[in-house]
Amino acid sequence: MKFLNRKGALLKTVLCFSLVLMIAGENFAQNGMFSKKNKVYRYSYISIGGGSSHYFGDLSPYSTFYYALYTNVRWNGTINYTRQLSPQFGARFAFTYARILGDDFTYSQRNLEKFHSYYLRNLHFRNDIKEFTISGVFNLLPQYGKGQQGRSKFMPYGVLGIGFYGHNPMARGPVNTANGGVELSDWLPLKEYKTSGQDLDPTRPKSYSLVQMVFPVALGVRMKINEKIDLHFEGGLRVTPFDYIDDVGGTTYVNPALLNSAEAKAFANRAGEDYSGRTGKDRIPVFAQVITSPPYNVAAGNPTPSSLGESYVGYSPTATNPTIRGSSRWDSYFLTQITISYIIGSTVKCPPIK
Repeated sequence: MKFLNRKGALLKTVLCFSLVLMIAGENFAQNGMFSKKNKVYRYSYISIGGGSSHYFGDLSPYSTFYYALYTNVRWNGTINYTRQLSPQFGARFAFTYARILGDDFTYSQRNLEKFHSYYLRNLHFRNDIKEFTISGVFNLLPQYGKGQQGRSKFMPYGVLGIGFYGHNPMARGPVNTANGGVELSDWLPLKEYKTSGQDLDPTRPKSYSLVQMVFPVALGVRMKINEKIDLHFEGGLRVTPFDYIDDVGGTTYVNPALLNSAEAKAFANRAGEDYSGRTGKDRIPVFAQVITSPPYNVAAGNPTPSSLGESYVGYSPTATNPTIRGSSRWDSYFLTQITISYIIGSTVKCPPIK
């Protein structure tokens, strides 16, 4: 029951959207998408394009999703092949390379009053996602013309699919200030450092896999440019039943004594860093603003992350309410894409379905 309550809103959204697509595609289901009567509607096209990538998760909460539309935005590129099988339905095979990013330092400053705890936590990551999907493409308006020449000049459509992706969350280590400047660290894979204490004791989560399932749900519009070229504008959520795209889960901070290296301890808790590990920017002025305001109300002086950060964020064996590092909600990402399609035509034949 707890699981259903936590995922209920997301699952309802996906199920409702799926129902709309199935109703829109009822025509092809009744007539048979592979029937001979649909042969005159079949053609294929190849699409290539790209757009923006937006991450939702422990460092970018769903409750303020609009901040993710213009904060820590990254890019994606895609190539896909689609076979139109009936007037209303096509099958798409797609590969997408998307980079996503989350950073407490930048995100929290959109609304410090609401996200003061994020600023103190100071985590960040980036993840390059290699996504392979098979999807149904459902035309949402009637298609009266036949084949590639009968394509509508304007067609809204929906996408619903399944696939998998490879990923590897990474972060920069603490900056180096030994030479009098601010020198950024390299990007390093986080999984090996077990930042949530994976596998370290029975109460901790198991180590996660770098290959995961994904369910694309999207809306788009297709515009006919000429007999051979279409232009697509599409936006879609990638639903992932997975909580470690960002290497952060709904666990308390791990006891540093259980971690086997200085690097692992540094990645597990970053509240004590005076500089942003990703950008190298000074954290002290905003930290002082946060820590001297409610609910912390530290006396004025010269508070710094290195002197006070881990007093408010981190592991404590005596804490009545231990600090939670993240949340247990699934992570996901949203992609916008502009693609250009070249119509191959009906001469390309798919193998028969028996």
